[in-house]
Amino acid sequence: MKTSWDTEKFWTEEIRGFPHGGGAVALWVVRRESHQPGAPLTILFDWACAAARNQGMAERLPLSLLLKSMTECREELVHKGRNAAVWVEPLVAKGEVRGSLGIWFQADEPWRESIFLWGQRLGARLGPVVGQMEPMASAASAILDQPTLFPVAGFETALVPGTSRTAVQKLTAAATRRDPWTRDILLPRPMPVPGIPGCIGVSQEMLDLGRRLPDIARSGVNVLLRGESGSGKEIIASALHLGSERSKGSFVGQNCAALPESLFESELFGHKSGAFTGATSDKKGLLASANGGTFFLDEIGDMPLALQIKLLRVMQERRVRRIGDLQSKPVDIRFIAATHKNLEDEIECSRFRLDLFYRLKVVSIEIPPLRHRPEDVAPLFAFFLRKAGKVVEKARITERALACLQAWNWPGNVRELENEVHRFRALHPEVDIIQVDHLSPEIQASRARKIGAADLGTLRELGQANEILERYLIRKALAATEGRKAAAARRLGLSRQGLYKKIQRYEMTDLIGGN
Repeated sequence: MKTSWDTEKFWTEEIRGFPHGGGAVALWVVRRESHQPGAPLTILFDWACAAARNQGMAERLPLSLLLKSMTECREELVHKGRNAAVWVEPLVAKGEVRGSLGIWFQADEPWRESIFLWGQRLGARLGPVVGQMEPMASAASAILDQPTLFPVAGFETALVPGTSRTAVQKLTAAATRRDPWTRDILLPRPMPVPGIPGCIGVSQEMLDLGRRLPDIARSGVNVLLRGESGSGKEIIASALHLGSERSKGSFVGQNCAALPESLFESELFGHKSGAFTGATSDKKGLLASANGGTFFLDEIGDMPLALQIKLLRVMQERRVRRIGDLQSKPVDIRFIAATHKNLEDEIECSRFRLDLFYRLKVVSIEIPPLRHRPEDVAPLFAFFLRKAGKVVEKARITERALACLQAWNWPGNVRELENEVHRFRALHPEVDIIQVDHLSPEIQASRARKIGAADLGTLRELGQANEILERYLIRKALAATEGRKAAAARRLGLSRQGLYKKIQRYEMTDLIGGN
């Protein structure tokens, strides 16, 4: 049997993994106590976050929907007016429905996909253990003296029997008076992205990439990775190698911006002793070292034009000749290249060869920057804390500090976030609760930053100008589509979820709501 301590530990870990930072969410888990049709239900768990917590949503059990999901044994998404929706799923163990899971959220929730994925994983884990769990009394139920066991028949109100609306209103008022930004939550456990070894994240963008990557890896074709500096291109390249038939071969990488042009050819192709002044011994080149494996060319846009021609010849002929050698040798190499530059623009400026571009770009993968997936900030922060030697299980973060981290633009992407963790560890080695004061000054100010679109013509830093332009275009698109967000997202070349993320990141709260 599961003990109450085990139950508490289970819920601590599950809520730790919830994608904090989105909008208002409420959660309920109930269990049917016997197989009889009118059998009583036990409320095993209720929980709410953000505005839903202040509004007392955890006490408003959607009983009819939970019962329907158990009776019909199917999940369902039900819209409650224009502003909210409830998703319910039966909890099944050994072919038998034992309970139900319900999640309430705002209809315009920008992280809805992430919450759905979290809920589906939670439902799968709850099914086998729901019969062994003990009810967890929330703070609200303890204040209201809420009974956890009640008969189903005749239960029609939104509130728990014996609970007056006055009591709920008092509780809600007390919760509202407390500053929500002072609350702290457990840092989530670092969640690896399925299909991408070594990659941490929970966002829909990275999960979609993880689903595509294994097929691309097995195909063996050349791949071009596009993404900003620090976004994790080398991790994706390594995952492509590990998931391919070449995984037992070498994975050799070279940053094209890290070598001077005079040394580049020798490093890439190798040389024979005496081939030039200073060549005192034979040297095996990187291309020959990658034979039978994968060669990763990072920042391919910085490769000198003369070497691009020689690399193209290697890709076409599958042969390598060292400097000073008369004979070339056959090689079997898969090429993966990465760049933060727009190679089409480089081609237009005659700085990159068109034929090499098409040789490399058999499959092109776009890696989203960290600012487009703020859900991943907290798991990555926890991962780097653990990497730096911190016991993550005890680490907590205030909601304001998390909001600041998620609102920051992260121009340096994941690499910048790792540096922020190192700064925190260096300056606050004994701190267990991360607060706003522990973050870099520019990140502290990110949540409060208010920039209007009226000064679009003012000369300013590119990062700030980018934000102003995006704000301006979002409002223009919504005005042109009469407030229809799906249509506005299409006009802007974004997904609906991507548009909501930008609205939330820029705190354009007047645009929340509608379709």
